[in-house]
Amino acid sequence: MIDLTTELHFFIGKGGVGKSTLAALTALSMSDCKKPAQLVSMDPAHNQSDIFGCRLSSVPQRVHPYLDVAEINCDQWIRKYLKDTQNHLKDAYRYQEAFNLHGYFDILQFAPGLEEYALLLAFEQILQTAGDSNIVILDMPPTALSLKFFSLPFLSLLWLEALLKLRRDICAAKKIISRIRFGRTTVEQDKVKARLGAMIDNHRLLCDRFRAPSTHIHLVVNPEPLSLSEAVRIRSKLDGLGLAVDRIMVNKTTAGSDLKIVQKSFQDRSMTCYPLSPERLCGAQALTNYLKNRAYTIQTEG
Repeated sequence: MIDLTTELHFFIGKGGVGKSTLAALTALSMSDCKKPAQLVSMDPAHNQSDIFGCRLSSVPQRVHPYLDVAEINCDQWIRKYLKDTQNHLKDAYRYQEAFNLHGYFDILQFAPGLEEYALLLAFEQILQTAGDSNIVILDMPPTALSLKFFSLPFLSLLWLEALLKLRRDICAAKKIISRIRFGRTTVEQDKVKARLGAMIDNHRLLCDRFRAPSTHIHLVVNPEPLSLSEAVRIRSKLDGLGLAVDRIMVNKTTAGSDLKIVQKSFQDRSMTCYPLSPERLCGAQALTNYLKNRAYTIQTEG
């Protein structure tokens, strides 16, 4: 069951803007308030190991009081998805094993779309195993993969609902009795319809999770034209999915940075600015010191 109550914070933005660093700073800030938090790297680059100066894995590791950090192994989740799919097909179509279905899975692992689906499976697992972590911070991959990740449940839902309608039409045309009633209990006898129904329910929950009040999307941008242009496009794509950006986080600002152009592009959102650090931010102590001395907020909400 997908948890709809855990507080989620997604960090998204152009590659190289500093999503990983700001995700780590936010996670530390929350843990310093004694709120149990978990920081999860969804970015294949996995910069959190470098930021915290320790080896991380898919198993959450305590790096600071009240803060655990983990890194998602996307290849591992792709293998799990393919294995589960193979087992499902073998179970549903045992009579077709002569067609040697397993031979096609060597090719399927390279199919487009598997990477974002693997991230979605990992995300579901994170929600189910958050444990005592009331807050989950997600360090997202670069723009293209992140937007595919957010779009996948909504697009899949459209396809699944169309497939379910098609299956119902096929059953009706062939006069297949797929439902048997026992008193007041109805049992779905058609495995395909039952499977599609379960997948539709799950994807609806994922859509609800992305739109829940406890879900927050933080858009990271640098005060320069290329980063800003991509940030505007990201927000437009998210708006199209009905997903709101909560906060603009302007990273690597300097005394000469023109913040007015960022404010003009995002007039209805408050901005938190993070000045360029003169030293490398590595280790919990260095991050904590930076938070105390440098970050500040500009209110731009009208």
